[in-house]
Amino acid sequence: MLRWAEVYLNRLKNNYFVLKKIAGNKKVIAVVKANAYGHGSVPVSRFLEKFTDVSMFAVATFDEGRELREGGIKNPILVMSNPLLEGFDCVKEYNLTPVVFDFKSLNIAIKNRIPFHLKVDTGMGRLGFLPDEWHSLFDKVDFSLLSGVMSHFADSGGDPEFTRCQYRLFVPFARRILTVKKVPFHIDSSGAVPMVLDEILTHSRVGIALYGCKPFSGFSVPVEQVMEVKSKLISVKTLPAGWSVSYGRTYKTMKDEVVGVVAFGYADGFMRSLSNKWMVKIKGNFIPVRGRICMDMTVVSLDKVEAFVGDEVVISDRELTFDRMAERGGTIPYEIMCDISPRVKRVFIEGEDGKILSRF
Repeated sequence: MLRWAEVYLNRLKNNYFVLKKIAGNKKVIAVVKANAYGHGSVPVSRFLEKFTDVSMFAVATFDEGRELREGGIKNPILVMSNPLLEGFDCVKEYNLTPVVFDFKSLNIAIKNRIPFHLKVDTGMGRLGFLPDEWHSLFDKVDFSLLSGVMSHFADSGGDPEFTRCQYRLFVPFARRILTVKKVPFHIDSSGAVPMVLDEILTHSRVGIALYGCKPFSGFSVPVEQVMEVKSKLISVKTLPAGWSVSYGRTYKTMKDEVVGVVAFGYADGFMRSLSNKWMVKIKGNFIPVRGRICMDMTVVSLDKVEAFVGDEVVISDRELTFDRMAERGGTIPYEIMCDISPRVKRVFIEGEDGKILSRF
């Protein structure tokens, strides 16, 4: 293999138990949308399904839900952002639970006897019933079909007080629901787990922290990056002084310089904005990127390490983290993980000793 990503399931397990301990009595909704943030939704879900407190999985689309069912997942699957009209047949065939966030979808769910979670907007300004619609919901909802109520925090890390305002808005609505029916309530995410919002909530939705990245810079929960991304050198040569490197000639050698070509580029998920700003690791040495990152390849300096064609190159690991890459590249770790291309083979590893369970 020239490009692969090692997914360490023991780290995933450790992250889960760290988050579960903080979440306390709340059950876990494991967010595995976007191919489990690039990690492989089916293998990750199969692994997490073994833990009894993982009560359901959350995806974004009905196709993602279908993929989990066809992969053997038995737990409830919550589809959070797909209009019900778009996937009515899929919901029925694969026993998926849609999130209803407008009256059109609500009417479809009731008419066709489809159990659903109800989403209310407490300040995200995206999906969900606004507060001035909540009163009318009690006249329209068929409570025999209602199987959960949720909302979504807009800024759990950047503005804790606004998060608490959203929570305080959500609680009275949830209490009113409880006068009719006891159902799961969930609003907190990875970023809000340390806030320990226990009143009324029965579940915590965890995504980014489960995979070992920080939802915001000050996140204090000790999680480990689950994925390590690797490649190989496909060329080694010495460039003369004054030689330009890669597209746009953004780097020029000051002296004779040994460079290597890594079989990994922006089509694999190596952000072009990291050109001349990032480093890779070869034989434990940190090696700078030279010039622009290309679609399929990246040039690196080899002046400080003796390396050969075929040597392993670490793009990201527990030192060269997605969090650090995101900060350097001007984005968030979510985007970097989700952008790891399907052509980068996922290798699932049971422990740090490197025992391979499967390839995906």
